[in-house]
Amino acid sequence: MTRYNDILNGIKESVQSNKSNIFPENEYQEDRLNLISENEEESPEMEMNEYKQDFYEMSLGSIKSIMIHAANIIKALEDPDVKNNLTESWLQGKIAITEDYMITIHNFVMFGNSETDTEGSESEAADRPGLWENIRKKKEREGKKYKPAKPGDPDRPDPKQWKKLTK
Repeated sequence: MTRYNDILNGIKESVQSNKSNIFPENEYQEDRLNLISENEEESPEMEMNEYKQDFYEMSLGSIKSIMIHAANIIKALEDPDVKNNLTESWLQGKIAITEDYMITIHNFVMFGNSETDTEGSESEAADRPGLWENIRKKKEREGKKYKPAKPGDPDRPDPKQWKKLTK
């Protein structure tokens, strides 16, 4: 239980310290008011900053909500009903997905784009040949000698890749 408290406290401290570094509220509001009074109309830069500030506040609110709800569940672990509810099989799937999403969010926010991000790597993936293209080339190369790779062969895709490609 202390591990979870340490994690939650670390997240809380990180959110509080990063908020002032990313969007210092007083500075942002002062800049916005100065620019509006000078131009009477919002410039595209001001609109973009306002848009980013809104997204930042929504994201921060959602992350805080996740933190609060997770902390409430952890605090209630002694309750037999809570323990029983945590054994539901459908819930385990939701928790696993949420954990995966939170790790992805964490890694993106803390370290920027990563190789596992699909958004930025779509063009890179399009440049590389896919599994079926590789199989076609191997058939051409080997001709009548072609035999599909057997499970465990280095040329055969792993089960995770195979499942993704055969959907």
